[in-house]
Amino acid sequence: MNRTPIIAGGMLAALLTVAGCTHGPNAQQQEQAQQANDTRSILNDQPLPHYNYSQIRQTLIDAQDIAANGTATTSFFFNLGSRDPITSCPSLGLPVPNTAQLSNPEQIAPVPGNWGGGSATLPQMDPYGIYSPAASEGTYVVCLTATGKPYVNYWEGPVQTVTAPAVWDMATHTLKVTGAPTFVARTKANR
Repeated sequence: MNRTPIIAGGMLAALLTVAGCTHGPNAQQQEQAQQANDTRSILNDQPLPHYNYSQIRQTLIDAQDIAANGTATTSFFFNLGSRDPITSCPSLGLPVPNTAQLSNPEQIAPVPGNWGGGSATLPQMDPYGIYSPAASEGTYVVCLTATGKPYVNYWEGPVQTVTAPAVWDMATHTLKVTGAPTFVARTKANR
């Protein structure tokens, strides 16, 4: 009895089985499939809640309205570590960090290559010709003089701004609102 064809056939079957495994899902694909199963299971068992109203969303909408419309505010300027502000002013809108930009701070630059290349993100200068700092504590506030004339106050420390006339109480080291709010924040009850 010639066993060569049986051994050869068995080896061929084993090779085909191994070869078949290399064409099946690799470890990354298996992991992604399992992650998809996990996500599906969690979303089915614990679906994301649905809310008809979101106060956090409304607060952000109100803050954007105040900033965009220049609502009357009061701003207090602090030194880091100090309990009391060094100054305060009637102001307009909300403080603006000096890192805010009107133009996109980045540009996409093509990178040529043998296999299609790609792209890189590069810094882009501001319209006035300089690059903005990556991080800063600087803040711009539009303050008002006693006659209501606006001026910009730039400060490198923390700023607190409220949408109401206010003063700083030196005895209690706290802010005291002294008049009616200039912007009524919307809530579920008053929308």
